[in-house]
Amino acid sequence: VTYDGAATVPVAAGTYAVVATVSDPRYEGSSSDDLVVEKAVAEVTLSDLSQTYDGGPRTATVTTVPEGLGVEVTYNGSTTPPVNAGTYSVVATVQNASYTGSTNGTLIVGKGSQVIGFDPISDKFATDTVLLMATGGSSGNPVVFQVTEGPATISGGTSLTFQGEGEVSVRATQAGNANYLDATAVVRSFF
Repeated sequence: VTYDGAATVPVAAGTYAVVATVSDPRYEGSSSDDLVVEKAVAEVTLSDLSQTYDGGPRTATVTTVPEGLGVEVTYNGSTTPPVNAGTYSVVATVQNASYTGSTNGTLIVGKGSQVIGFDPISDKFATDTVLLMATGGSSGNPVVFQVTEGPATISGGTSLTFQGEGEVSVRATQAGNANYLDATAVVRSFF
């Protein structure tokens, strides 16, 4: 018996031309046909489908049984992993000569958080002008200041001036965007 002309029995999936020839001095005969070895079905599993935006590519984790099979993963039809916050359709398809299999799921990339760094303000004289400064993380979104209590005003976005004596409270906020949540507001009070 030969398979595609070789005596070695095939292992991989595929179609093989089989020829069986009688090997006996008293008899003769032969027959031929195709042997079809179907691909085995592999188990494909997706995990890490809930992630948070951090500016880098977000990829789902794919495992196969048996282990180590090649897999093509697409996100909304593209092989490029997403970066931005959003919801992406994920399809993982085995790419192997002897195995077939696929699965799908949804990758959810949540918005990242922003944290405002707004140091406490020490007590001031009513004649002082205070330059307000705060950091807002890597989003690049501006930190906005607002007087919430007391005899003071803000001009130019960061210059705090006073109209008299008393307690003053300033609130720092930072709006979100497509990739970041609104930051938790920070309030600083002083006399």
